Amino acid sequence: MFNLHEQLLKLQEGEIESQQDFSFEGIDSTAAKRTINGLTDKLVVNGENINDAATFGTLMCFARDLASIDPRLVARGLDMLVAGFENEIKQVAAALNTTGHDPTRYAEALDRYAFLFQWTVERGESAASRSHSATSAASASATKGRKRRANNSATSIVAAAGGGSGGGSTVAEVVSGWKSKLFDLYILVQQIFEMPLGRIWNSVPERDTFIGVFTRLAHKIMENPTYTKDNDFQLIVFRTLCIWFQNYNGLYGLVTMITQNLQHYEHQSEAMAALVHLAYDKHDGTQLADEVLRSIAAKAFSSTHDKVGPKNTARFLVRFSQLAPKALLRQMGLLIKHLDSEAHIMRSAMVDVIGHLALYLASQEEQTDIVKNQINEYFDIVEQRFQDAHFLVRAKVLQVCQFVCSGPAKFPKRRPKLVSLIAGRLEDKASNVRRHAIRALTVLLETHPFSLDGAELGMDKLEARLETINNELAQMAKGVEAASSSATKTADESEDASMVSNLEDETDNETAKLLDATNGDASDDIDDAATETEGHGTKLSDSQQAPNYANAGLSPEMAAKAMNLQFQQRYYRDALYFVYQLQEAQPLLLQLLGSTNKGEVMEAMDFFVASVRFRVDGAQEGIRRMSHLIWTPPVTTNSTAADGTFEEARGVRSKLLDSYMQLYLTPNERLSAAENTSRITRNLISLTFGATLAELTSLEELIRTLVSEGLIGDAVVNKLRSVYGYTKQRLPPSQRRGAIIILGMMAQANRTIVTDDIDLYLRIGLGKYGHEDLTVAKYTCMVLQCLGAERKKKVGAVPGIDGEEIRRLPMNNPVFEGLRRVMEEPRRDPEWFPAAEQALNTIYALGDKPEALCIRIVKDQAMLVQDLLASSLDSGAAPVGSASDEDRMDVDEDDDDAPNQIQHVQKRKTVDPWDLTRMMFIVGHIAIKEIVLLESIEAELKRRKTDEEPKRKKRASPKAASKRGRGRGRGRGARASAAHSHNADEGNDDNDDDDDDELNQIAGSTEDEIGDIISAIRERELLAGDKSVLALFGPLLVHVCKNLGKFSDRMLTVHATAALAKFMCVSSAFCEQNLPLLLTLLQRAKSPVIRANIAIALGDIAVCFSNLMGENVQYLYGPLHDSDVNVKKTTLMVLTHLILNGMVKVKGQLGEMAKCLEDKDARVADMARLFFTELSTKDNAVYNNLPDIISSLSVGAGAVNEISFGRIMKFLFDFIKEKERQMENVVDKLCQRFRNTVDPRQCRDIAYCLALLPYKSERSVRRLMDGLPGYQQKLSEDAVYKYFVDIVAKARTQAAQKHEAVLMVDDFETKLKEARAKAIGEDTAGLDEQPTSSQPAQNEDDGEMDEDEDL
Repeated sequence: MFNLHEQLLKLQEGEIESQQDFSFEGIDSTAAKRTINGLTDKLVVNGENINDAATFGTLMCFARDLASIDPRLVARGLDMLVAGFENEIKQVAAALNTTGHDPTRYAEALDRYAFLFQWTVERGESAASRSHSATSAASASATKGRKRRANNSATSIVAAAGGGSGGGSTVAEVVSGWKSKLFDLYILVQQIFEMPLGRIWNSVPERDTFIGVFTRLAHKIMENPTYTKDNDFQLIVFRTLCIWFQNYNGLYGLVTMITQNLQHYEHQSEAMAALVHLAYDKHDGTQLADEVLRSIAAKAFSSTHDKVGPKNTARFLVRFSQLAPKALLRQMGLLIKHLDSEAHIMRSAMVDVIGHLALYLASQEEQTDIVKNQINEYFDIVEQRFQDAHFLVRAKVLQVCQFVCSGPAKFPKRRPKLVSLIAGRLEDKASNVRRHAIRALTVLLETHPFSLDGAELGMDKLEARLETINNELAQMAKGVEAASSSATKTADESEDASMVSNLEDETDNETAKLLDATNGDASDDIDDAATETEGHGTKLSDSQQAPNYANAGLSPEMAAKAMNLQFQQRYYRDALYFVYQLQEAQPLLLQLLGSTNKGEVMEAMDFFVASVRFRVDGAQEGIRRMSHLIWTPPVTTNSTAADGTFEEARGVRSKLLDSYMQLYLTPNERLSAAENTSRITRNLISLTFGATLAELTSLEELIRTLVSEGLIGDAVVNKLRSVYGYTKQRLPPSQRRGAIIILGMMAQANRTIVTDDIDLYLRIGLGKYGHEDLTVAKYTCMVLQCLGAERKKKVGAVPGIDGEEIRRLPMNNPVFEGLRRVMEEPRRDPEWFPAAEQALNTIYALGDKPEALCIRIVKDQAMLVQDLLASSLDSGAAPVGSASDEDRMDVDEDDDDAPNQIQHVQKRKTVDPWDLTRMMFIVGHIAIKEIVLLESIEAELKRRKTDEEPKRKKRASPKAASKRGRGRGRGRGARASAAHSHNADEGNDDNDDDDDDELNQIAGSTEDEIGDIISAIRERELLAGDKSVLALFGPLLVHVCKNLGKFSDRMLTVHATAALAKFMCVSSAFCEQNLPLLLTLLQRAKSPVIRANIAIALGDIAVCFSNLMGENVQYLYGPLHDSDVNVKKTTLMVLTHLILNGMVKVKGQLGEMAKCLEDKDARVADMARLFFTELSTKDNAVYNNLPDIISSLSVGAGAVNEISFGRIMKFLFDFIKEKERQMENVVDKLCQRFRNTVDPRQCRDIAYCLALLPYKSERSVRRLMDGLPGYQQKLSEDAVYKYFVDIVAKARTQAAQKHEAVLMVDDFETKLKEARAKAIGEDTAGLDEQPTSSQPAQNEDDGEMDEDEDL
């Protein structure tokens, strides 16, 4: 008689021995196949043949030698057992259904099948499990002799499953059909579990032993992740377990199985939730769910000691709350304690669970008071968790807000508080929380309940509608008051109620719309609505408080209308408050657009796109800021990070393009093609309205990218041309301007936009309409510049300098005549200056001889000021209308000859300041363009030389050398073609061939000689040549700038100083001569525009003539403390550029830059932080200049207060804390400073700087000890001693793991105490009461200190 229980115990202990001397291990596959086929024939014919000793013994050998059998035969053997088991089940079913048959006769055969399944499946799955977790464990056991024990299976089928190169395959993956046979097996197990097993086994223990085989196998099988991924397989196993639980008292066994799986197997957490849900939903498993949840509630989780358990349990709870919220709701009273769990993942899971429960409760048809109160309690809990200590919990709270508000229930009463809390998380220190906060705001915006009026949230429209409703209610209130004073009740209350109810149908549709829009409860009365609105911070005025119209004597029709108006009032007040909240959050979201975390940037972009879609006021500012993201640097695939950084960085540009496409370029399906083209054109033009220069620059790059990628069609281009060239009626100036701006942006990517219809631009922009609107003329000139060259290949490239071929036009081209007319436009319009600037740029970009046209323009303009020009050359006097003392500008010049000069001026004809200003602007800009042209010519000559170098080497000859010699001798003669600004006549084209020949001669010289010749032209010809046109205007500019206080026209003074600065960039001699004047203007000019322009000019001079500026660079740091913010910001930008690019050597002036870190203007402070952050990457620049910075901030008239000093030093010391050698040297230098100072303030500052260092090494402490004689006398100062006590505490923390280091720190502490006692004359015994730690001391009398005191 086969005893299943005893055999299972032997199998567990490894004491099973085969009764036959047979083994599959020693035979070939053919013999093994023959044996298995024979066994199959027996079992298929009659399942009870398994009771045959020989057959059963052979089957035991199959299970024992499973690892040695061919995987194909393993599947066949398992199929054999399943087929026999199926045959036996059919016989048992027939016996149970037939009267007179004894089903107990089948019990032994079923037990034998169960035993073989237990042995076979467990061996295969155990081997697979070990292979999946540690493949090495499978090969550790080897066969010892011919005695075969059950636990010798460790050789296992891993040889095929895990022993290969993959090492991660499972039996189900290697043995074809293994999983399908197990699937078939559990279908049969489900069938037999549904039978009355009590009739087959005489005793319950025997029955439970049989059942336990398959439940344990189910547990074993589900340990393999391969099966849990198969939903059908998982479902059949779970059904089997549920039948066991339901029919055979398997409750506690199943609870134990579930809790163990949650404790140990990560992949089973959600599967166990599905199992409990199946039992609860289909098999009356309420008790099972309660027991599992109670066991979870009774546990205490700690993320420190157990990381798997809390994670699996959390996933189980979250999944179960999604599947069976009603079941989980029953035990929430016990589970709620996990909100205070030590493990943050459990707190996070409970927040998630609460969100799903709130959604479930809100979806119930019957919204009782109990349900509403429970929902409110859950919302209160979620709101409290916004302040959780762990950032992941705060992030989960925001995720819960997202899916809760995305559901069918809108929760209008809870939304205002949620929006306020979410907006507060925009300033969270964790980027993950900020990202989810932005996303939550976007979700709340997209799912807002205010669906009337097209769901738009424009504040003007909402306020207008609310005002209308308030007026109507006010009129009704007056009528009610009048009626109540003169009328008496004539109807019974019951009759009024009946009449009102009969009339409610008339306004039912409109009221229902309002209720649906706000998702409000019909049971909420108007008084509650008014109270709720007051809680939002937008109180109703006394005149707006709504009376009870139902009892105010109104007719039923008027009462119904009043109620409807009150609903509308509530709706619009709530909508306005929601818009207010969004607008309050917009400044923070604008800041997050510039975040270094790309995820935050992309979420902020989504928010602003949604805001524009719903017409939220202020959203357009975000869209404009978004355009700057087009400059996001590209990320290569080599920088891909595991956290998705590459995907985020790569997606910023593409998301920006998608956002603009979605908002402005996507066709509307309801419109025709022509209407869509007009709509897209209007959208593009609107982007230019009110845009700043920076926004237009970014928009240009964005539009260029869209055109390059073919996302803007030709139809839009043609429509823009038609708008630009519209002449039938008067067109708003902004429309034509916007059209030409967008066309210019597109032309950067496609030159044919200009070349295909150039007459249009000449006729409009350089014709009548351009003269009427100089802004149109300016942008037309910018578009025409695209004719000369393709788009620059890199940022900052100069046409013709960076290997780019320039296309030039002859000077008789109609384009230049139109440009000349723009330059000579007589209208007095400040917009003439930018238009003239672009006109000159276009002349130099397109003309083959731009100097010819420019000389004509200069001569024509000079005719208007010729008297002044002559007088400036003769005596330096300026016959321009002088100013009174009150109107004099900027510079106090002591000029003894001034009265004589003014008297001399008055005898001459005065000059119009406008003409003189134009003259100065023209010559100044021509000077700059000449420099650019010369650099372009130099680059072209060098390019030719490089191209001809191979040919010259082949034909090197004395003749070639002689040509080079002549070229060197005639180099200066080539200036006519190089400078393009001398005595060339505009009609003289006879010398073209000679010029080309001279250029060729220069190209044949060395590169150094080419540079020398170009430099000689700049120095000797442009401003000092006998025939130079620009040389005539130098004295005039100098005279005006020397006498700025005598000119009342501010535009004249601004352009005069700018022109002088441009002239100084041409010639070093002219620059050296007038640099003192420019520096004087920088210090004494009253106009902030002049000071800012001079700061920029000094930066250019530093690049052009570094030797001149190097001697006077200290003057450039002065405007950093200018009273005007724009001057400070401009100077800081100039210095940042010069220093970071190595154009200026820093000689102790970085302290002035460091003071900007504490500037009141946030933009200046942020720019200073960025400067030092970049400087820290430049060869220890911060470390090298740190002593000078400390001296500048701590000593002398320019010293800052101690609080500011502490903040600045804390910021700067962060850049050297990672370099041990630098920290040691800093300790040495700071200790030496103690010897040279007796000032208490400076001693405190030095000690504070020493306390900022981390003291990670013993050497740093040793150097501090060596320097003790230098500062021991300074320890009498309490603040200094406290800083050293902090240093000791910090050093002891770092040395905690090293005994020698601890001893050294203790020794240092002892010496400090002794030095302190000696310094203050106290006994060492009293030092134990000294403080052991401190914060950086702040002197309360800082404000009274004499910061100008000099040591």
